[in-house]
Amino acid sequence: MKGITKRLITAFVAIPLLIVLVVCLPHANYLAFCIFIMALAVLGSMEMHSLLSKDKEKLLFTSYSGALLPLAQYVQFRYFPETELTFYTLMFLIGLTLFLEIFTGAKDNFAGTWERNSKTVLNIIYPGLFASFIIRLAFMQHAAWFILFFFLLVFSSDTFAYFFGMALGRNNKGVIKVSPNKSIAGFIGGLLVPAIFGSLSSVLFPEVFAYSIVDGFILGIGTAALGVVGDLIESSFKRSAEVKDSGTLIPGRGGILDSVDSIIMAAPVYVALLMFVGL
Repeated sequence: MKGITKRLITAFVAIPLLIVLVVCLPHANYLAFCIFIMALAVLGSMEMHSLLSKDKEKLLFTSYSGALLPLAQYVQFRYFPETELTFYTLMFLIGLTLFLEIFTGAKDNFAGTWERNSKTVLNIIYPGLFASFIIRLAFMQHAAWFILFFFLLVFSSDTFAYFFGMALGRNNKGVIKVSPNKSIAGFIGGLLVPAIFGSLSSVLFPEVFAYSIVDGFILGIGTAALGVVGDLIESSFKRSAEVKDSGTLIPGRGGILDSVDSIIMAAPVYVALLMFVGL
């Protein structure tokens, strides 16, 4: 039942909200949409901070800094396109983490330095750095098309993986230990349908998606594949923390990370593949 609930929430809440933010509010390079992504990054960062702190290890400032890298990405592309502001922000956050450990580590005679630093840097990168790639889409030509198409690929992968798994996956589950309920049939459906959408995009809207059918196929299947990987990665985090969901913010679905794990992992690959085909 939870699987159906998750997809109904996506269909009746997330998709209309995205369409309104992107189509109706394109001002200042889709600022409203970018703020929405920053908000998700903050909430996701807080949930990740909680997962990483399950062993009572006190981490540093990253529970509230999740929006810094997406914000830096927006400011960079909007005002300082020649400056690697996002990279410098990342380096500043990592450097500040290492510097603060000089004082934090003294409390336990530096016994937890390696683990504290590793977890804090991970919390800086995930989900904030990955989410920052979504901001890049807002500065592309035909940005609205590429933003909505990205979410179509990820959402269709999740939806068709679920239905293929329900229909054909009963006897081919348990392939991947971290998520034993996922089936081979589900994986195939979750990759095949976005690949078809990717190919069709170049045929139906060549003035926007100016790449070949093969390039579209690769774009679709590559984006979907990393979406699947993102879901599995978040499952490994939850298993390590011994929790079922990353949070309780969304009834019937869990936390923010449970909802955006596929999106944030697929975004860098989607952007990279668009660059690869010359867009």
